[in-house]
Amino acid sequence: MNILLISGSTREGSLNKSLLDAAEEEAHNLNHQTTSLPHQLASFPLYHSDLEADATVQNQLSMLRQQIEAADVILISSPEYNGFHTPHLHNIFTWASRRAAGKSHSVLEGKVVGLLAAAPGPFGGVRMLPRLASFAADHGCWVHPRYVAVGNMASKTNDDGQLTCSETRQKLRNLISQTCKMAEPVKITEPA
Repeated sequence: MNILLISGSTREGSLNKSLLDAAEEEAHNLNHQTTSLPHQLASFPLYHSDLEADATVQNQLSMLRQQIEAADVILISSPEYNGFHTPHLHNIFTWASRRAAGKSHSVLEGKVVGLLAAAPGPFGGVRMLPRLASFAADHGCWVHPRYVAVGNMASKTNDDGQLTCSETRQKLRNLISQTCKMAEPVKITEPA
């Protein structure tokens, strides 16, 4: 499976980027391919319909669509901002939800998504994750019903920001395996 990794944080040293890095390692251990959303695609201007005609934005949007189309599964890790996902992540969804010319649906529709969150506090983003799941589902995504919410994340990483908690790594493996299973094509037996 091809897994696209999207961080809801652009901050250097982000706990959610560390969690995504660990998810990427576990995905490779499970023989999946991964791609991280490039920084330039994560830095769209705030959505405004007047910007859609801009050639630079159109080029960025085309690249974003290609990244999403190529993915079998999308893993998103986001911090919680006042109980919600980040404005940065919201903006990526808003741009990606715009249908390309001649298309009847957006590239998000039908995508299988797994959700993660990491936080310095004890709750690990548990208020935000159901809201993000609903938001992604509203955009036509199939969201895995279980999440990985990691509280006290800083205590579960080393000085280089690498995840050291074996229990969290097992939860990541489980979510990746189950989410990829959701993305497998349904095999329909031909009638006799």
